[in-house]
Amino acid sequence: MLIGELVKITGLSKDGLRYYEDLGLIHSKPVKAGTRIYRDYDDTTLERLALIALGKRMHFSLRDIGAVLNRAINDQISREERRAFLLAQAQQVDTQIADLEDVKKQLLFFADQPDKEVVDAHLKEIGLYYE
Repeated sequence: MLIGELVKITGLSKDGLRYYEDLGLIHSKPVKAGTRIYRDYDDTTLERLALIALGKRMHFSLRDIGAVLNRAINDQISREERRAFLLAQAQQVDTQIADLEDVKKQLLFFADQPDKEVVDAHLKEIGLYYE
């Protein structure tokens, strides 16, 4: 399958697909057609792209996705390993949620008191005021 077909099916950009290939997340073979060389993506590409999209939706990094993608595609990752991988990510999400709750509290505080003096006092309090 050529890159144009992947773009139409997935809605991803050519640059995004090339980036995934540079990272080793998807694979293609060069195919010569006249003076041009095209990239032909293998049969697992759509499955790989679906798993990449799912991983990104669950806030995994591309590096994390790449670490398990080949094993998942080839069904070489145990149920226990999958569970541990997912639980570790759930813990990361809990940390991110806590961080975002803190950010929300600060935003609401500043929204209630949007004065420069209040912001400056807070910056001094947390050690981020530079004179």
